[in-house]
Amino acid sequence: MVRPFHLGVTASHRVLDPSMHGLEFIRDIIGHWVSGLDITHLGSLAACVGAAPAVWRFLRTAWHEAYGWIRQFFISSITIPAHDPLNRHVTNWIIANVVQFRSIRSFTARTQIQATRQAELFKKTRWDIQYLPHFGTTWFWHDGNLFVVRRPLDSFKTSTSNSSYDGVGGEELTIGCLGLSTEAIKRLIQTCQEYADDQAQYYVIIYSRYRMSWQPKSRKPIRRLETVHFDDKLKHELLTDIRNYLDPNTKRLYLSRSMPYRRGYLFYGPPGTGKSSLSTALAGEFGLDLYEVKIPSVATDQDLEQMFQEVPPQCIVLLEDIDAIWTKRESPDNEQHNEIISNCTLSGLLNVLDGVGSPEGRIVIMTTNKPERLDSALVRPGRVDMKVMLGNISQKSAEEMFLRMFALDISTPPLPTSRKDVGEKKEEDPQMDREELQRLALEFSCQIPEDTFTPSQLQGFFQLYLDNPVEAVSNVSAWVERGLSGMSSDDEIEIVGNGHAR
Repeated sequence: MVRPFHLGVTASHRVLDPSMHGLEFIRDIIGHWVSGLDITHLGSLAACVGAAPAVWRFLRTAWHEAYGWIRQFFISSITIPAHDPLNRHVTNWIIANVVQFRSIRSFTARTQIQATRQAELFKKTRWDIQYLPHFGTTWFWHDGNLFVVRRPLDSFKTSTSNSSYDGVGGEELTIGCLGLSTEAIKRLIQTCQEYADDQAQYYVIIYSRYRMSWQPKSRKPIRRLETVHFDDKLKHELLTDIRNYLDPNTKRLYLSRSMPYRRGYLFYGPPGTGKSSLSTALAGEFGLDLYEVKIPSVATDQDLEQMFQEVPPQCIVLLEDIDAIWTKRESPDNEQHNEIISNCTLSGLLNVLDGVGSPEGRIVIMTTNKPERLDSALVRPGRVDMKVMLGNISQKSAEEMFLRMFALDISTPPLPTSRKDVGEKKEEDPQMDREELQRLALEFSCQIPEDTFTPSQLQGFFQLYLDNPVEAVSNVSAWVERGLSGMSSDDEIEIVGNGHAR
């Protein structure tokens, strides 16, 4: 006969028995725990727990009162509004020089979509994640002064509703310094601006309008002017004109003669000839930010006026598709072509360009594919000071584009052209010398008809042969023949592989 084995009667042992459950079991555990406590100690503990919130409120109130008193009598401050460009410069400097060296528990995570590795350009891959630190209030020493920077994170939710928000410069900043003068704060802000200049010297910041305020849309690497192909003489004249306008002596001459300090340009030509690309390249050449305005998307004249009032004095304002304003004045047949009509009026545009309250110091570039639609009042001198025609590509420009496409990679082994080539070790082709590349470029350009194809069309052809300049030369004649015969029309789609139609 086997006798049952009983565990001890203590509650701690009963916990091990899975058959025990219910209220009786819980009551036994609590009773066993309470029986070992002194009731006087339990009352003291309860009193301390109950008093903790009151003590915390008292300490917090005392700290706010003390900090407010110190700030009023011993701290000078400067406040920078949210979304102001200076706000972003200061925040970036603090993150780079102060916050990153401390223990941070609050971040903004965003997908970093720029491809930085060659493999990411040719296969589907997971993008990197960039973590940007957040901070509410931070203290730090700089240049022998104690600074405090406050950024209310309760406005973070509002900032993230902006699709272009990247965790930087979305909240109001208050910079304080221990002392009665703001000179130290001004020197700190100057340091932040110099840091921003160093960071942005290789990039162009493009701003667009979002919810009634200018927001950074993208940051693009500076594009060299050699990559925009049009008449060299006209390009030189354009650069000279802008350089003279930006010269401080020119500004002084304008002001001394009571002349409005403004400059306007008109870029016109067929689609794909590089009007927007030239604008971006000019911004990079002269170290200016680019403020982009798509005329068809502007709701009213008041919105356009507000945009111009908030544009900083030294920048480039790009007014794209300027001919959309005059579509209403064309024949009713325009409605059959589904053309986009702007709600802005000619008088509204002229008012922001050179009206009484129009800002000065900026460069305005207007682009259009249909210059014949523009009103003579818009393109008169004083509003448009220089017209730049961007047409189809010449043979000389085709030769230059060929050299630009292949000169940088003539010593690089070609990329695999098919799936089976991936992973196979191939013998490296002998390095092509520059004389041979120059000969190929000349042979290529001789097969391009003068003033027939746009630079974007030719660039699309190069994309098929980025790894092989010899094949590009061999197949260009067939590509030109198809283009001239009209096989690639707007009404049909041609599938092209390795330069041959299917």
